[in-house]
Amino acid sequence: MNPTRMKVLLVFGGSLFLSIIFNIWPAAIVFGFLTILGFFTTSKESNEEWEDQDTHADEGLNEHCYYGDELKISNEKIISILIKRFPYFNSLDAAGKDKFLSRLTAFMKTKVFKTHDTRGFNEMPVLISATAIQFSFGLEEFLLPRFQFIHFYPEEFINTKAPGKFLEGNVSARSINISWKHFLRGFFYPDDGQNVGLHEIAHAYYYQNFISKEDIDKEFVNDFSQYSVTANKIFEQEKIPGNDLFSEYALTNSQEFWAESAEMFFERPAALNAAYPRLYAAMKELLNQDPLNTAA
Repeated sequence: MNPTRMKVLLVFGGSLFLSIIFNIWPAAIVFGFLTILGFFTTSKESNEEWEDQDTHADEGLNEHCYYGDELKISNEKIISILIKRFPYFNSLDAAGKDKFLSRLTAFMKTKVFKTHDTRGFNEMPVLISATAIQFSFGLEEFLLPRFQFIHFYPEEFINTKAPGKFLEGNVSARSINISWKHFLRGFFYPDDGQNVGLHEIAHAYYYQNFISKEDIDKEFVNDFSQYSVTANKIFEQEKIPGNDLFSEYALTNSQEFWAESAEMFFERPAALNAAYPRLYAAMKELLNQDPLNTAA
């Protein structure tokens, strides 16, 4: 059993035991009901409210720490991983691949990767770095200096701000936090519009440029305003029955709509362009790349 889930069960059991001892049955029933409802809730966390504190699971749980500038991963190994897992890299021409690899290694050297499992995964640093480079391939700023730490959990992890809620990924303080199981699912189903890696990287770029305002990409900030004008209209359109390109979760707030727009842009570009050509054009202008025309 996932250790974080076990902790929730222990808390629930202990509270229930105390409730029985002190004969506080209504509280026990209500607590149990709410815990059961929350226990199976998993999602990407809403980033509508930004706080300068971590909201991921316990730091010390079977933790393996890897400093990116000390990783001894050869270019040959990186390329092998990308060819196996990363279609975006395979679609690039020779010059594009050189640029991608240069940016990936630079990004990886600036991060500290932490895996919360009994073992580490060699592909983790490469694939999350590749996801960040995919998103930022047309941008000037790509290192995300605000986010020094990238945490990987074997599966969904507990949100310490809301103990009954489990997350596939989130962004908090100086960390990007990812469920490895759900992250890999994005590669197994590369055209379903759901990719937790891209989702959280999109949140991170927004935070970098609009909240922390560290190493701002001025062109990205300027173009985001045009994206917002278009996205706000589509956000309302998607609430109308029959318009269901985006998930219900994307309609939670503008931040989740932004993150899912990035997922759709890369994973279902034809569908996004067909349904909302202005939104696709705004994303293309914002990220300075066109998934429908990889030669552009």
